[in-house]
Amino acid sequence: MMDRGRPAVLLTSAYYYGTLAAARCLGERGVPIVFADSVSLGPARWSRYVTRRELSPPDRPIERFIDWLLAFGKREPGHVLYATRDDNAWAFAQHEGVLKEHFRLVTPPFATVARLLDKRSLYSACVDVGIRIPWTQFPRDPGELDELAKNTPFPVIIKPRTQVLFTLRKGVIASSAETLRCSYEEFVRSDRHDAAFLENDPEVGHPMVQEYCGAQPMYCMSGYCDPKRGLFVARAARKLVQWPRQAGVGICFEDVPVNEELANRVRRLCERTGFFGVFEAEFVMKADAHLLVDFNPRFFGQMGFDSARDLPSPYLIYLAAIEDFGRLEQEVQSARKWRAPGRMLFADRTALMVSSIAERLVGRSASDPVLPKNGQSNSTRVIDFSADERDWLPGFLDRTIQVERALRHGLAVLRTAARGT
Repeated sequence: MMDRGRPAVLLTSAYYYGTLAAARCLGERGVPIVFADSVSLGPARWSRYVTRRELSPPDRPIERFIDWLLAFGKREPGHVLYATRDDNAWAFAQHEGVLKEHFRLVTPPFATVARLLDKRSLYSACVDVGIRIPWTQFPRDPGELDELAKNTPFPVIIKPRTQVLFTLRKGVIASSAETLRCSYEEFVRSDRHDAAFLENDPEVGHPMVQEYCGAQPMYCMSGYCDPKRGLFVARAARKLVQWPRQAGVGICFEDVPVNEELANRVRRLCERTGFFGVFEAEFVMKADAHLLVDFNPRFFGQMGFDSARDLPSPYLIYLAAIEDFGRLEQEVQSARKWRAPGRMLFADRTALMVSSIAERLVGRSASDPVLPKNGQSNSTRVIDFSADERDWLPGFLDRTIQVERALRHGLAVLRTAARGT
């Protein structure tokens, strides 16, 4: 039952699976939810747990969105606020002082967020705590790029140092020294950061060059950390399928045990950088090593998998925001006791269906996992990214949007499938 006397949460980013997971996690615990977005059909906006919907400007340009937040907060102070995307994490930390006048904002200091969202400073912090990273270089101009090409372990992927205020693309792959400069220049031409973002540090706009590990399995560790109170709890998953195949987002994950040694190093990374809150750390599994490629200091897309595994990350943030630290500690201790009852998968069934059809049409086949039709078999439980019979409308909207997008961009989907792995 909804408790109208409790502080409400203001959620944003209606097309984001992490936000949908937050709405369900909080709503099931009776927390009032106000949803703000510039779109009307974003799936998370129509969760049954949302108690009110507000129309906001898009979160880019970010300055206009922050102005809207401040105006909302002045009218209705006291909402809990937490970042759902890298842009939000950066901007909320940057404007922490004024936002905290009106919101129950949970954010690490700006220096911490900036350090974690810039791969160059993130990787430096990883080395300090014994977390290994892939071969990575940060050339500042074509001359440096040509020089490092002499000792580059091809293939490599060219991608942004940070995703903050970036025209999002996962990366461009270069397979040889002959194609490196061309691919690099293509990336610079077609993908760039917001000009205002680069004013303080233009170098952060230069792409990085990293060994390509697309054929290696991915290990994802996610959870909640609060070094000040000695709280840390995590779950782990292995990415089984991504789309596009070469450099894409995960669309199917499997629960795996937490590597305790690695978890201790992630905890030390949080302590060293001053981070607290919800996180996701992504690792490439190469031989006997886990190489960190990214750290997300915010809500993340696969957060619904953690909720299904008794780690209610959004609720932990809520408890921290309202300063109910006794209950927060109890929830963390309870989450630590969870053990998997069997095999568990987290899957975007619609994306799996679209990618499978596209690959069959171009004559390719992939050994993706076969999912039980009803979400559960004797040995496997499948949690869908968006579909939930208790909250059916977001799943329906998500499936409709994905299918419509695939049909509208059919040739691009087929080209993606033809490139294969």
